[in-house]
Amino acid sequence: MSERTVENSKILLVDDDQDLLFIYKAKISSWGNYEVETEHDPRQVKERLQNETFDLIISDMDMPYLQGDQLHDVVNEVDRSIQFIILSSVLEDHRERLIRKGIRAIVDKIKGDEVLREQILRALVIRHEMLDMANPGVPTAKIIQSDPQMVKVFETVKQAAKIPSPVLIQGEPGTGKELVAHELHRQRNRRLKLEMPNFTEKDHPYLAVNCGALSRTLLESQLFGHKKGAFTGSSSDQDGVFIAAKRGTLFLDEITELDLDLQVKLLRALQEKEVTPIGSTKALKIHARVIAATNRPIQELVREGKFRADLFYRIHVVNIIVPPLRERESEIEDLANHFSREVARNYNWNGEPRKLTPGALKLLKSYSWPGNVRELNNCIERSFALGEGESIEPGDLPEEIREQGAGFEAGLAGFKDPIRTVGDSMAASGQFRPSSRGEFPTYDEVVAEHIRQALVHTHGVKSRAATLLSIDRNRLYRLMSKYQILPAGESVE
Repeated sequence: MSERTVENSKILLVDDDQDLLFIYKAKISSWGNYEVETEHDPRQVKERLQNETFDLIISDMDMPYLQGDQLHDVVNEVDRSIQFIILSSVLEDHRERLIRKGIRAIVDKIKGDEVLREQILRALVIRHEMLDMANPGVPTAKIIQSDPQMVKVFETVKQAAKIPSPVLIQGEPGTGKELVAHELHRQRNRRLKLEMPNFTEKDHPYLAVNCGALSRTLLESQLFGHKKGAFTGSSSDQDGVFIAAKRGTLFLDEITELDLDLQVKLLRALQEKEVTPIGSTKALKIHARVIAATNRPIQELVREGKFRADLFYRIHVVNIIVPPLRERESEIEDLANHFSREVARNYNWNGEPRKLTPGALKLLKSYSWPGNVRELNNCIERSFALGEGESIEPGDLPEEIREQGAGFEAGLAGFKDPIRTVGDSMAASGQFRPSSRGEFPTYDEVVAEHIRQALVHTHGVKSRAATLLSIDRNRLYRLMSKYQILPAGESVE
């Protein structure tokens, strides 16, 4: 639970007109037990957010230095759960642009205080709902959407929140599958709260079970419940998580670890909307939405007979694939900065969170991240524990990241002059295919091999290969098409 409640929330007013700030502060303070602060320079807001926690920011639209929608973007970089209201006296001039940017809380100054008062209460309810539902150690701010692939993921989440159907989330370990499940639960509850006058959080909780962490008997009991005496140690009746989740969300992680018998029972629960506790003959109705997740190739397991096809199709109504971090290079800096702020807060760090030096950031971006986002979080926390000073230097990073970065630099140095460096050295070593015009390779052969080696070095990740080659991705695609180059594992249709 969050320490503050809706009634004693902290609000920041931002307007370049200090007289208006004074008026609005007095007015809003009279509407509730709110802690209201003001800021006349929008450029200072980001710095204040590093040192203070606000639940809601109310900003004028037309200000020097930063417009209201630009300030909204700045706030989102720090913490996406902070609510934001924009005030404007010429609203129609801005409404379409604000809606396109996803800003819905827009208040016309001319319409009076009641609209603003209602919007404030609505925003604070949403803010505290988000804080209360977030798992310890998994803050909402960790949802970074600066990469196009993750934007698509959360567009799917937004659509899936409209319906109660089962969802399957796939992705490598550490990519953030449970974070996606949390966000889907949050958005679903937010919709229900607006649609249902009697909605309560108590009746719509989020519960999670790791299907690979328990023995078969304990897992069956945890899922479906048991009656007293059903097995050794069952000294009382116990509801399973299907019942405990009520009308909320049940997250089943590592669902592919279920044995075939439990898969049958889970399928029946999803189809019949009821469960029978161990030792009972009476079926109980269930209402929770199921979100399943796996880091294994589930369709391959279906083909091998290790996962039931009928259960796969039942949980596969909506499919979300979370890409690995190595394919989300544009997010690495944002995530690292977020983790730095989070660790600084958890460690009661004195002063600013440690910032990445350009050299350290370059190493992070050149690393393949087999442990994905979880490994990046660990890396940043390690730099706080073992490093010194105000910045995160290359030497503060784990050895495996520095070593892979050194290999990246060596590869980059070898690509500076394709004709002289790559052509001479690789032709001499016999790594080129035989040339149609003699032993020394042609220009096109050098360029083609140049691209192949970059793709090998980056494990087929085209965005990183383009960075390595100092060209944009579109040019890389054109060259790959011209020379008919495919990354390993791909084939011509």
